[in-house]
Amino acid sequence: METSPPKRNKQSLDDLFRDLSHPNPNINQKACSQMIRLWPEASIERLIGNLSHKDLDLRRKSVKALGCFGDRALTSTVRKFLINDDLVIRTSCLKVLVKIAAIEQYQSFPKSLKEVIDASLKDDNPQITLSVVSLLRQLGKQGLQELIEASRNRNVLLAKASVTAIGEINDPSSWDCLISLAKDMSVDKLVRESAHYSLDSYSNGT
Repeated sequence: METSPPKRNKQSLDDLFRDLSHPNPNINQKACSQMIRLWPEASIERLIGNLSHKDLDLRRKSVKALGCFGDRALTSTVRKFLINDDLVIRTSCLKVLVKIAAIEQYQSFPKSLKEVIDASLKDDNPQITLSVVSLLRQLGKQGLQELIEASRNRNVLLAKASVTAIGEINDPSSWDCLISLAKDMSVDKLVRESAHYSLDSYSNGT
């Protein structure tokens, strides 16, 4: 149960959300920092609600703000994704998860993400596809096996995006996967070409 902020701080939660909507990004960042310090639970709940807001700018700012909470926002974001079929909400949740993963640099695969990732990999919507690949890429070696499996998916966009992500993860399994794809004539031409390109970049260390 959250208590009221110290009396010396005059900003209410409503004040902070008004600051989040301000056009100045520095004011946005300061508001986010105050939310984390003073009203973490209430802020996460309200920011989660904003993921379905019609205002694109507010939605984007809410995604960014939620990401700043790191692991504290993970459970609420996962829940929001799983109980919704709306594309905007699901895509926004995935973007939040990408930011959380970037901050936390998880050393082990968070079990709560498994259901989100599995559902997203089965979704043919391009926005969901690219967002879940970004999430797996951000998870690094923790998401590599899922990317390797996705690189042979019949969804060419998913497979191609996965190949690109695999090429950015420094691991022997990445190299083996790319070589296998590049040589396999049963694989879609676009995916093979992406594998060749990733191998070249991998070899050059770029």
